[in-house]
Amino acid sequence: MRKLVWRNLLRNKRRTLFTVASLTMAVFLLCVLGALLQTFNPEETETSEKRVVVRHAVSLQFELPEAYWSRLETLEHVEAVSPLSWFGGIYKDTRPENFFAQFATDPETLLDVFQGMEIDPTTGEAWLAERRSFIAGRTLAEKHGWQVGDEIFLQGEIYPTDLSLVLRGTFTYPADESQENQIFFHHAYVEEALGNPGTVGTFWLRVDDLASVPLVIEAAEEMFENSEARVKAETEQAFAASFTEMLGNVELLFGAIGFAVVVSVFFITANTMAMAVRERLREISVLKTLGFGRRQILGGVTAESAVIGFLGGVLGVLFALLLVKAAARGLSGMFPLFSAMTLGPDVALLGLAAALGLGALSGFIPGYAMARRSIVEGLRKVG
Repeated sequence: MRKLVWRNLLRNKRRTLFTVASLTMAVFLLCVLGALLQTFNPEETETSEKRVVVRHAVSLQFELPEAYWSRLETLEHVEAVSPLSWFGGIYKDTRPENFFAQFATDPETLLDVFQGMEIDPTTGEAWLAERRSFIAGRTLAEKHGWQVGDEIFLQGEIYPTDLSLVLRGTFTYPADESQENQIFFHHAYVEEALGNPGTVGTFWLRVDDLASVPLVIEAAEEMFENSEARVKAETEQAFAASFTEMLGNVELLFGAIGFAVVVSVFFITANTMAMAVRERLREISVLKTLGFGRRQILGGVTAESAVIGFLGGVLGVLFALLLVKAAARGLSGMFPLFSAMTLGPDVALLGLAAALGLGALSGFIPGYAMARRSIVEGLRKVG
């Protein structure tokens, strides 16, 4: 029966090739969508779960008073607080490859909040000592060829000021290399350039224990409930997810696309297998006269379609893996989020299982119908 399955697969090579190609495309799309969804919704680490972001309750476009800093430090269970303000300046020009994240922060507290960052002590001291200095992620520094002592110029767009910064070292982020595509400089330097308005974009808090995170969120919001600048406190993952939500319900959109692809390919594959089985109706009847039972006939047809599904699944996963790797390399410079884009084993196995299941089911349905037909009925019809 095994030889018969392989011969039937090669009987109409063109049809088999197109069926495999359709399954390959379906698995390819499913895997790419899954990789994108995981990129937009990264898994939390133990460290990131203990970070809370405090921002203006209305929108990120509104800033908070710098005076909130010392008050947030008094909250119970809060071990460190550091300000982060998105500068959003233009480096060289507006081409996407020259875009990177730029944050004004406090050098003395940044590493206390982001404990995953690794920086040489000498670099930290040099950065702390010079108000006009900055540190850059190693990946970003290597991309632009920056060396310690190099000066860069940022043209302000959000803030009405330009910055001239001097590189004093680089940092690494072993747990998440996508974090190495940004720079940090002195919040005090930006404040001085703006005339000391005393405002901050966001405050980042490190909490002592996971169980205390909800308590800190509630306490932070209650502390400024009656202030002119009310705040919204949330976990780091919730803060990151808010940017994805601006695009709409991405999870529902990707799910709908994936479902539509799977259903479409199922009907295509099932119709193809039904045609192939109908063409062999007399042949199946002859096999029955030779002693082949219904289970053997059904098993052969199902195995044939399952092989097609498996081949399409493997090819789809391989093509998706190549595309995801290429996209991660090509887009990481313009969009740091994509540097962490990868095809996880769970997504790859899901795509492979979907293809195998579609193939087996599309062969089982017509195979079951043909296996139940009587020998006489099959011999009377012309395949």
